[in-house]
Amino acid sequence: MVKYHIDTIPVWDAYNQEDECPLCILEYKCEKEYVDFFLSGSVMEPSTRIDVNRVGFCGNHFKLLYNEKNRLGLALITHTHFKETIENFKKLSKDLGTNRDSSLGSKLGSILPKRMAGSDTALENLLSWLNQHHQSCMICDRLESLLDRYAYTILHLWQKDKEFLKTISNSKGFCLHHFALIMRIASETLSSRTFNEWCEFIIPIQLEVLNELEGDLEWFTKKFDYRNKDKPWGNSRDALPRTIQKLSGCYMEPPTIDDEKKD
Repeated sequence: MVKYHIDTIPVWDAYNQEDECPLCILEYKCEKEYVDFFLSGSVMEPSTRIDVNRVGFCGNHFKLLYNEKNRLGLALITHTHFKETIENFKKLSKDLGTNRDSSLGSKLGSILPKRMAGSDTALENLLSWLNQHHQSCMICDRLESLLDRYAYTILHLWQKDKEFLKTISNSKGFCLHHFALIMRIASETLSSRTFNEWCEFIIPIQLEVLNELEGDLEWFTKKFDYRNKDKPWGNSRDALPRTIQKLSGCYMEPPTIDDEKKD
């Protein structure tokens, strides 16, 4: 038996929930913890604040941070990040339009796009920075690193723990998003022989679950036919959110009793 440690315990907890994807559970929980962290007093620590100023957050995580209602805390960290962003923008945009060939510009100015009159290098640098700025995110970076570690832990337990082997054999596999992740980690960390064994083990499980879920979703749609009104739902009642999760990795918490009454 592999000893429980800081990585194996969350993995076991996620599998015990018997969800469509254990890595979805882990990502969801860790994401909530990171959102709480970046709105707490710990974000005022100099090293963390410097990183936040430099990297910032993606649109999705800005939205999650905003929804937590700590508007002052978010405004403070956003303000200093915004100031640094403006400084970077000034530096990268100052050379645009300065390398203009006046004679050429006078002849072709009405024909060529305005951007042709400036420095291609300056424009490339600005566009590269804008693209990076749009994609960079402190929470995404931390989640990526953590999920890589959890994927490695799953593979380690699969190889070393007989009890876990039974658990993953009876699991629902992974969503397609996290299936790509664990296959990448497997290809990078396992020997060729062990990687082949992993593929022979996990792909049949994945295909079986996908086919079963497709059947559940089809029956969900057929239940709206009045002729099937009194027939049992089977496993199809929550087939739509489960399928969405399987396709995209978007985990949705199970509905509460009150939510089910509304439906």
